[in-house]
Amino acid sequence: MTTLRTTGRGRGTGGRTPGRRRGVPEPGPARRGSDVKSILGVGAAFLAFALPPAIGAETPTVTATASATEVTVGQVFTVELGGEGPPGTVWTFPPEVVDEKVELRAAPPASGSSATAATQRYEAAVFALGEVTVPAITVRYRLPDGREGTTASEPVSLRVASLLAKGETEPSLADIRPPVKVPAGTAFWMALTAGAALVASLVLLLARLARRKAVVSEAPPEPQTPPDEEALAALDRLASSGLLQRGEYRAFYISLADVAKRYLERRLGAPVLEMTSAEVVAFLRDSVPARDLAPLLRDLTGAADLVKFARGSGEERIAERHLAAVRSMVMSLEARLNPHPQSASAEKSA
Repeated sequence: MTTLRTTGRGRGTGGRTPGRRRGVPEPGPARRGSDVKSILGVGAAFLAFALPPAIGAETPTVTATASATEVTVGQVFTVELGGEGPPGTVWTFPPEVVDEKVELRAAPPASGSSATAATQRYEAAVFALGEVTVPAITVRYRLPDGREGTTASEPVSLRVASLLAKGETEPSLADIRPPVKVPAGTAFWMALTAGAALVASLVLLLARLARRKAVVSEAPPEPQTPPDEEALAALDRLASSGLLQRGEYRAFYISLADVAKRYLERRLGAPVLEMTSAEVVAFLRDSVPARDLAPLLRDLTGAADLVKFARGSGEERIAERHLAAVRSMVMSLEARLNPHPQSASAEKSA
């Protein structure tokens, strides 16, 4: 049987504090501090949920106030919106509010007022009779902590009266006043006569100018040079230009092809100058009087394209042959289409 020794601090404890089991160490200062922090954190969370919101977190509101509660149809009055919220709240008011009966349009802000002020004035008008309600106006806001939201004003009741007199339901039109005589003296009639004479003189002058312009426009146009004479003269100038002697074959073939196409366009009445080389050859094949000229034009346009676009080299002998072929083409086509004056053209070219 075990005998326990007693001391002055407690009986049967072996010198230790009563209530603590033997072998369990006593907690240190660090652990006691951690327990205190946990208890404080739980308490703070409880207070955050249990207590009401802080004053700065109150919900913003907006109030609408009309300058008059009794108006007539179309009468302009004002409606002022005032926002209430924490200091620093930014307000965004709508520029207009329109429905079937009421129109509100934002009035320009007063000089020096901020664009984010807590008030906004509207110019309003009502277009209905009886009891009319200004609808609720929704306003956006942003709180100082960055939260955003919307709030709306309460509707405002108005009484709209008619513009007619009391008891008048079908107003009659006012009588038309009789005509008033305007005194017209001698000066008036003299001025009227002078004005009429001036207008008549202007009309006569304009008529003469129009007749003179018509006479000038009806003058016969100057006679054009026939297509064959124009082409033969251009070929003569090209032959004496010295382009072949200087070896300028590109400029020579550009001029030669232009002379041939211009002659065919004037003689056959077709837009040959706007056609490509292949289109010119195809057009000549379909033309009865110029069908046999297609091979000649194909040879000419082929040589011209080779020199103009492919930078090919030319020969003076071949170039002179092409010049003679174009001259022959002009004379042969003229002989078919206009056989009588052809002899005169041939003599002139010779």
